Amino acid sequence: MNCMPRCFKPAAALLIALIAWWSWATFGTSEHEQVLAMQQKFHTALEERDWGTVHGIVCADYNDEWGHDKAGVEAQIKELLGTFFFLSITAKHERVQVVKGLGMVVTQLRMEGTGAGFSGQVVAQVNSIDEPWYFHWHKRGRWPWSWELVQVHNDGVR
Repeated sequence: MNCMPRCFKPAAALLIALIAWWSWATFGTSEHEQVLAMQQKFHTALEERDWGTVHGIVCADYNDEWGHDKAGVEAQIKELLGTFFFLSITAKHERVQVVKGLGMVVTQLRMEGTGAGFSGQVVAQVNSIDEPWYFHWHKRGRWPWSWELVQVHNDGVR
């Protein structure tokens, strides 16, 4: 019974510190940092073939120059990356532009990986593209993790 008052103060202080840290980590990041975090989350999901995360990142009204909508781009990604045993994507960001609720990451991509089927051809094709990739992001809510991928563009892909 005597422990309650003595134990409560350190526990309460720890709880307050954890809440303050979570609030800062969640709301203290700039939109620039948020977009880069989502870009990395997308690459990691592709590397791990985490289709649920990919589905959550790609916007419902996704549309690109190759005629893909959300379902089409997800099917294409699964077809191209689904046979990899190991996959690593290296991104070298050339430019990141963010304005209120909109973001664009311009990046050079390189892939390494092994797998079955035509995985070697996928790696060779991606690595042969010298043009940068443009990833367009839109923030659909107030939370830092509510960024969604609305379009991908690359002049070197036919």
